[in-house]
Amino acid sequence: MQVEVGLLARVEVAPASKLLARAFADDPIITHYLKDGLRNRVALPAFFRAVLEEILPAGHVYAAHNEGKLVGVAAWMPPDPPEPRYANQVAANLQKWIVRIMFPCASRQLFAGFAALEQFHPSEPHWYLAFVGVEPLFQTHGVGQAILSPVLKIAEETGASCYLETPFPRTYAFYERLGFNRQNKLNPWVGAPQGVLTFLK
Repeated sequence: MQVEVGLLARVEVAPASKLLARAFADDPIITHYLKDGLRNRVALPAFFRAVLEEILPAGHVYAAHNEGKLVGVAAWMPPDPPEPRYANQVAANLQKWIVRIMFPCASRQLFAGFAALEQFHPSEPHWYLAFVGVEPLFQTHGVGQAILSPVLKIAEETGASCYLETPFPRTYAFYERLGFNRQNKLNPWVGAPQGVLTFLK
């Protein structure tokens, strides 16, 4: 399968958000809080768009295309991220507001849980993989490895570590094949059925 990987274009932020929503449609944490079907269709893409708006200025949100079609997205925060841009913060806050309007109570617990994860990040400068998602029909076709390779190569060349969390046991072996090692199980989300497993490379 031919995959072209490059930086996500600004005009692709909206479709990338929808792609991540489809890729994480069975996420046991996010869907625990944003679980109503009709509201979920609005809130889930808005949740991911908020993340992309915040991370895009750091310059390491990648897109994978197959025959011109967006099939994968990976959002990394580099070890030395730039100061947040006002316009992007406004855009991110608007998307978070949409999530909060859809799920006034549950969204507070969801966002609080993600904020609490930050205290468990490695103390040394590192690459943080916020989210990586592949269009469901294209999963298990090498897209995930291809879209992660640019930053993994940079990290290897510079001696920097890479860190991530995943709620999906089915992805453990995938990250281990890429050289990641299992670290800790964490669950800072109140009432969530499960937490995440952290990986470090």
